[in-house]
Amino acid sequence: MDLTVQQLRYFAAVAHELHFARAAERLRISAPSLSRQIAALERKFGAPLFRRDARRVELTELGSELLPMARRSIAALDDVVSWAEERRSGGAAVRVGLVVGSRIGSVILNEAARAFPAARWKIRRLGFDGSLTALRTDLVDVVLAPALAAPSGPGLHAVPLWTEGRVLVVGTGHPLAGRDSVTVDELVDEHFVAALGDEALIDWLGLPRSDGFTPKVAYVAGTFEEVLDICSAGLGVNIAGAGAVSASPRPGVVFVPVRGLPDATVYLLRSARAPSPAVLAIEELAVRVARRETRRSGER
Repeated sequence: MDLTVQQLRYFAAVAHELHFARAAERLRISAPSLSRQIAALERKFGAPLFRRDARRVELTELGSELLPMARRSIAALDDVVSWAEERRSGGAAVRVGLVVGSRIGSVILNEAARAFPAARWKIRRLGFDGSLTALRTDLVDVVLAPALAAPSGPGLHAVPLWTEGRVLVVGTGHPLAGRDSVTVDELVDEHFVAALGDEALIDWLGLPRSDGFTPKVAYVAGTFEEVLDICSAGLGVNIAGAGAVSASPRPGVVFVPVRGLPDATVYLLRSARAPSPAVLAIEELAVRVARRETRRSGER
């Protein structure tokens, strides 16, 4: 099969937007051209990747299976291109891993880029279980990751940046989508999209093990993008940090504040072993910017 990464980029963009016109605008091509590219890709697979009518676009089962593989392929090529550019320019890159985007995280990256104009920035999206591995295998220099308690491990240094509340991620057709807030008790019968399985979800909820609430895990997702895909399809719900509200808007998904859960903290993670001056400077800037932004917005 003659398959190109560009075709996978087109497919991933439509899967992200679930709207051909918005995906075409994002890709800077015409909507008819994008439709032809997707149709050509579907002919190669011999089956539809999307179900579409006048009102909505959604992934088929084949499309849902292809999406995580397509994203991995796109990321792998991007890594090769970045490596080649670094080799050609002879300069050093600053590599930042992100588990979930956030407004404050974006401000930190923006100000870091202006503070260090000679640096070349490489932003890598990490899976929920990828932070420590990415640091230990030298894929990234620092990671911004949410957690209920400071991550720990040999050679790991964790710096708290800011704290945020929790939100329920649901599809727009879900009965709780229109609520101003929900309680944990109202989620007992929900089917959850978990990061790594039952135990990881229970840890992320931060509820006492003795309170009788055992969440039902229907799907396991490796990245927050996959969480949004599943929730937008109405197949399950998820609990995220409130920073996702502004950082990860998605057609077909709403974020509802959850009462009764402990707040999450976003940490800057780095290796504790002889950090470079650049990494220490970024850490200092991140702490300073996070404190300023939380004071301005009333966040914690």
